Amino acid sequence: MSNTKRRLIFAVVYLAYTSIYIARVNLSMAGPELNELSVLNTVQLGLLGSVFSCVFGSGRLINGAIGDKTPPWIMLTVGLGFAGISNLLIGFLPPFIAIFALWATNAYAQSMLWSSVLCVVSSMYSEGDAKKKTSLMVTSVAMGNIVGILVNTLLITALGVKFAFIVPGILTILLGGAVCLLTRSIKQEEKVKQNHVSIFKLIRNKEILEMSIPAMMHGVMKENVSLWMTVYVVDKFGTDLSTSSYYILLIPLIGFVGRIVYPTVFKLCRENENAVSLLGFVLSIACSVLICFTGIGMIASVLCLSLIYTAASMINTSILSIYPLRSAKTGNVSSVSGVMDFATYFGAGIASMIYGIVIDSFGYIPMFVSFAVISIVSMAFIAKINVDRK
Repeated sequence: MSNTKRRLIFAVVYLAYTSIYIARVNLSMAGPELNELSVLNTVQLGLLGSVFSCVFGSGRLINGAIGDKTPPWIMLTVGLGFAGISNLLIGFLPPFIAIFALWATNAYAQSMLWSSVLCVVSSMYSEGDAKKKTSLMVTSVAMGNIVGILVNTLLITALGVKFAFIVPGILTILLGGAVCLLTRSIKQEEKVKQNHVSIFKLIRNKEILEMSIPAMMHGVMKENVSLWMTVYVVDKFGTDLSTSSYYILLIPLIGFVGRIVYPTVFKLCRENENAVSLLGFVLSIACSVLICFTGIGMIASVLCLSLIYTAASMINTSILSIYPLRSAKTGNVSSVSGVMDFATYFGAGIASMIYGIVIDSFGYIPMFVSFAVISIVSMAFIAKINVDRK
């Protein structure tokens, strides 16, 4: 494969993965407007966050195993297509039960993608280059959040809340077609298939089981900061969507910086992804404690949320992107990534439902206190894994 074609495939896959975050953060951005229109209430919004995380996490486990044996172009095309169709139909603002089913479909469709993205990257590049390219590919997550906030805010204020689902839906479908055309030739090498380890053996592996705990814990922070950031700023500080969006934009922007500097931090940590994760959890503890103080203003609160999201994003890169590449020689990149993502979104899904109820009754402080507690627990597990490796 020529370098030009590699760059083209990388760019289109990057854009495609960016688009699914536009088709995910739209629910958070549309939350206040949907609440005002009596389409969704706070508890229902939390329930949608939970169903997305639970279905996505379960789908990542299933599709991770499938992705090891299925050409990535199939997984990417089908996933992007159904994610787009689901968002398109939600744009008609059907009853809650229909939105629930469509959002669950969107979650499962999106769960088909990341493992196959990693397979595309690991198939096109050597192991060393694959880590560098993967650390660049994961910036599509933060980029998707940034573009999603800007685009969805514009769509909601200029055209109406329904277009925050219709436009991302159409975009995702179109990019799915482009990915289909470009990645059809990418397949797994036969020698890799012969070394493949089954998903049943993987989930009994001691280190993978231990790593799944901090994976689950960091997912609670990452996904719930994204889910509640808009509602938190609007509720706590009484701003409208247009005003608050300028401040909320700092969250994925600073998170994007965290993704960009990850390779440098990774190198400073002697290419030990667990060391990067430990630094991230320390940062999340400090910011979670600070945001609990009642006198903290909007700018400081948003900055704390930004740093928590940045810390979670760096941990996310370590656990869900760099760690699975250790399994490239056995052809288990997809399945290991799936196991880690399952743990991540299982924790996030359970927490989103609980947080929806707790926030409705007690406010946001209990959520931030829990962020500090789960960070401490995660650090203990990572420290154990580091000791066992030695």
